[in-house]
Formats: sequence, C-alpha cells, structure tokens
Amino acid sequence: MKMKRIMPVFAAVKCKIPLMCLVLALTLTFTVFLQLVSVTASNRQSVQESLDKTSGALAAAEPIYQRLREIIAEEIIAMDLEDETDTDIAGSEAGYEELNGYSKQLDGLISGLNDLSDDPNTSDGKTVRAAREYLSMLRNMTADLSELVRYAIDVYYAIEPMGMMDEDTDEFEVLAEAIWTGCETTRIMMTELKPPSYLTITHNDMIARITEFRDFGEDFYIACYMDDPLRMYSCVYRMNRIIRMFNICDENLTADMELQFIQAERRINGPIAQLHGELTKNLELLKNAQGRG
Repeated sequence: MKMKRIMPVFAAVKCKIPLMCLVLALTLTFTVFLQLVSVTASNRQSVQESLDKTSGALAAAEPIYQRLREIIAEEIIAMDLEDETDTDIAGSEAGYEELNGYSKQLDGLISGLNDLSDDPNTSDGKTVRAAREYLSMLRNMTADLSELVRYAIDVYYAIEPMGMMDEDTDEFEVLAEAIWTGCETTRIMMTELKPPSYLTITHNDMIARITEFRDFGEDFYIACYMDDPLRMYSCVYRMNRIIRMFNICDENLTADMELQFIQAERRINGPIAQLHGELTKNLELLKNAQGRG
C-alpha cells in the first residue's frame, strides 16, 4: 500500500524537475533578452543623440559656409576690375572682424562634438569624425583669410606715411626730408609686421625697396644742401629706377595676396564642398534608418 502511495508521488516529482529546469532556463533567457533590449534601446538613443548633435553643428555652420563662398567669389571678381577708388579701410576692418567671428563660432562647434564617439567601426562614429574634419577645414580656411586681410590692412597703415612725401613745395631740401621721414616711418612699421609665411619673400623685398627710397631721400638732401647739380641729376636718375622697382614689388605683393583668394576658392569649391555634400547625404540616410528602426 505504501509503495502504491509513494510511486505516484515520486513520479510527480520526476516530472516537476524538468519542468522547473525549463522555467528556470526561460527565466534566465528572458532576463538576458530584457537586458539586450535595454542595451539596444540605450544604444539607439545614444546614436540618435549623436546624429542630432552633429546635424545641429552642421546646420549652425551652414550660413558660415555659404557666406565664405560669397566673400571669396566677390574678391575673385574684384581682382578683374580696375578700381581706382580709394581703399575702403573701414570695410576691410569690418571684414576682418566678420572672419574672426566665424573662426570663434567654428571653434565652438568643433568643441561641441568632442564628447561624441568617433568610432570608425560605426556609421555614426564615421559621421562624427567627418563632421569634425569638415568644420576644421572651414575653420582653417577662415583663419587663413582672416590673417591675410589683417596683413593687408596693416600694410595699408604702414605705407600711409609714404603718401605724405608729396610735399607741395619748391624747396628740394624740404621735399628730401619728407621723403626720408615718410620712408623711415614706413620701414619701421613694415619691419614690425609679421606676414603670412607665403608672403615672407615679397614682404622682405618691399622693405628693401622702401629702405632704398629712404636712402635716396638722404642723398637727395645732401645734393640739395651742397647745391651740387651732378649729384642732383644722379639722384633724379636713381629715383626713377627706385620708383619703378618699388611699383614692381607692390604688384608682386598684390599678386601674391590675390593668389591666396584663388587658392581659397579651390579649397571651398573642391574638398570642402565635396565633404559638405557627402555629410549632408549621409546624415539624411542615417536619420531615415533610425526612424525605421
């Protein structure tokens, strides 16, 4: 009798063991599944935040990109025009401040992406890396243009004293003294300037021509003071040569500065424009993929 009562109980226990194992296994599996779902959701949210932040940075940089294209195009057109009007130094100063402002904005946008992952094994990571590169390219070109404009402004101010050499006087000694003073002031100001590296040669050549002009002023003063006709004729011949060389140097310096705007045009319409287009397209694709996910 006892065996009959024990056997069914034992049989029931044997049936419950695999059932309990199944429940335990399902419980563990479900727990892991929930964790994976949580990680996937968290990762998706992280990717979405990364894409949103990257898109925001590029959107903020878009007006700068378009404005730089306008500035460069305007400068390229101006190069082909023979404009004899006075230099708009106030406009140049405003342009310099505008470019400086863009550089600071781009620095902030680049800094804002530094906390994002740029893992090259993920699509969003590659996009972040490309966005940083694009913003850095814009920033570098803006800084180059800013440096060039600042140099052009400083040269304008440095050359200004030489414009006062044209004294309306019949006294040659007064004229000679004005030439020496104007050239020496300009020479000192030019020496204190630090040109962009690509303008160093023409900048130094300009200083050499100005120094020659200054030395001519001294010799011309002596010739006038001594009332020596031979010295005077020699100075006149020398002055013509110095002025010719000075004008050539001025043209070379202007050409070198204009060349930088041509290089900037190639940069912004070449690699920068290409990266701009690829980023815009990739971000749109990634956003659509996130939306479907």
